[in-house]
Amino acid sequence: MEKLQRLPFKARKAVFEKLEQIVDIAAMSKEDRMKYDESIKVYRDQLVTMEYERQKGKAEGFAEGFAEGKAEGEATGFAKGKAEGREEGKEAERLRNARGMKAAGIAPDLIAQITGLPLETVERL
Repeated sequence: MEKLQRLPFKARKAVFEKLEQIVDIAAMSKEDRMKYDESIKVYRDQLVTMEYERQKGKAEGFAEGFAEGKAEGEATGFAKGKAEGREEGKEAERLRNARGMKAAGIAPDLIAQITGLPLETVERL
């Protein structure tokens, strides 16, 4: 009783409301008590079923989102890699052409103008 006295009013009120519910249930007839217990069981089963379905839906959504994200990431990465590869190939071709022109004795400033390479790069070849 001392602990109850130390509780704030709202907490005491909640304790007494719970006690009132317990007394109401205890005062039921055997038949009413069985119906009450059955309804509580059905209610709890529904809660568990809903939680299970929520968790299942969450897992399915995660898996679907992950698969879509992975596919999108792979497609983007492939496109980016392909573009970078093309640029590297173009650069390598320009350098190869510039070396050939330099070996043929063409002036470095003309090679730079034709290939689009900087003059410093052409001179280093």
